[in-house]
Order: sequence, then structure tokens, then C-alpha cells
Amino acid sequence: MEKAVVAFIGLGKMGSAMATNIRGGGYPLVVWNRSVDKTAPLVGLGAKLAESPAAAAAEADFVISSLADDNSVRTIVSEPNGLLSGMRPGSIHIGTSTVSPKLADELGTLHTARGRHYISGPVLGRVPAAEAAQLMTFLAGNPEQVEKIRPLVTTYAPQIIIVGEQPGQASTAKLIANFLGAASMDLIGQTLAWAEKSGLSTKLIMRLLDGFFAHPATREYVTKIGNRDFDTVGFTASGGLKDIRLMLEATGDVKLTLSSAEALRAKLEQVIDKGWQDKDWSCFTEIDRG
Repeated sequence: MEKAVVAFIGLGKMGSAMATNIRGGGYPLVVWNRSVDKTAPLVGLGAKLAESPAAAAAEADFVISSLADDNSVRTIVSEPNGLLSGMRPGSIHIGTSTVSPKLADELGTLHTARGRHYISGPVLGRVPAAEAAQLMTFLAGNPEQVEKIRPLVTTYAPQIIIVGEQPGQASTAKLIANFLGAASMDLIGQTLAWAEKSGLSTKLIMRLLDGFFAHPATREYVTKIGNRDFDTVGFTASGGLKDIRLMLEATGDVKLTLSSAEALRAKLEQVIDKGWQDKDWSCFTEIDRG
């Protein structure tokens, strides 16, 4: 059976890699990019070059966009020659960009009003993963339409997580994933700064960090905090506050502001004020969860 035609809008490094894998999966491909020179490799693989997003979408059953930010996505979708003006009735637009949940929901509403479908599908992974067709994606939208695009999405993102029916939910999931990455990098940087300012070996602390992120106890705390299991006590909140204060004193001695520890101290002080001093110290996470 002949495969559906795919229009791909936005050929940066991620987009080019994804479009190449879609073409490698046997899908007829129509491409558009603001800088035409970036379309050449895909045209060389047999893709057709369109003169506008609308023209690309007009030839396709599925449209995929991979763009930089909210403004670029909104423009490419809604401008007079934008992809929404060219989409066929009943066709599906998959937005793979990292955008705000508000914009994702707005796009869902715009597409529905025109008799088209929008699936929010931000991808997770760096360029090498995109080139190897090993991305992860979060999908949110109408379940029937999600199932229609699954074979196509698998060509660039075999790891698919269905988030819900509201497009903004997929954007939220992607931002959460990026927050985990950024917060982890911040933790690594602060840890190394403390070690180096205290005269400890960077290699030694890198070994410690490797062990920490791979340790079963780290995974156990995901379950413990997720289930709000603070009465099974491994270390008390009062003991945790004592250690955090020691950390702040030690880093103060080496002229380092340990911003994460400052935040932890404030949260532990709040849970102790609630009378939770004998609960597991992970109970400080309730300050944010409420």
C-alpha cells in the first residue's frame, strides 16, 4: 500500500535529521524551509521542494513542523501562506517543537475550527539521537488521530509516550523533562564547584556523581516522594536540616553560595514548623506540591 505524503516544515539540525529518517522510512516527502539551501540534502534524497508552508501542506496527508519557538510556530501556522491555510480537510499537523502549553492548546483550537487536526508531539533528545532515529516523543491529541500517525512518528521517535488529549499536556511533559535535565546540570555544577573550591579531586567527585545517579536509592526516592511515603523514615527532617546547615557553613567558608541548599533549608524549616521534624526528610517536597 502506498504511504501517505508527508510535508516537513523547518529543517534545522533536528528537523533535517527527522525528515531524513521519514524519507528513509519510505514516505513521499515535501519540504519547506525559510533558508532554501537547507532543503538541498533532502531534495537529493527525492523530496519535493515547496514554495511556501501552505503549498507543502496542500500536498500532504500529514504535516510536521520543527521550529524554534512560539513566535516562529504561530507565524508559520497562521500567516497568509501558512501551513494551516494549505492543509487538506481532515489532515493532521504534528508539532514537534518545544512550545508553551498555551500555544499548543491554541493550535489545537485553530486546527479544529478549520476541520483539521493538531497533535502536539514535542521530541526529547539531542541531534545524534535524531540522526540515529532514537528520539523520544510525547504525544497529546485526539486518540484516533494519534493512532493514525503512530507509524510515521516511529520513523524518528520509536519511544512514544501518550500524554493525554489536550495538546498542552504534551508541551508540559516536555518542559518537565527539560527541567529535570537543567536541574540535574545545576546540581552537578554546584557539586563540582564545592569540591574544587575545597581542594577535592574533580575525578573523585565525578565518580561520586556517577554512583549517585545510578544508585538504587535515587530511584527509590522517586517512588517514595511520588507516593508521599514520609512516615517510613530513613532520615528525619530535623537531621536533614542539620546537615543542610552544615553544607551552607562549609560552602560559605570557601566563598561559594550553594543556591540549591539555600532553597532546601527554607523548605525544611517550613516542614519543621508544621511539626514534621520526625518524618522522612524528603517531606520537604510537600512545600511545592501542597
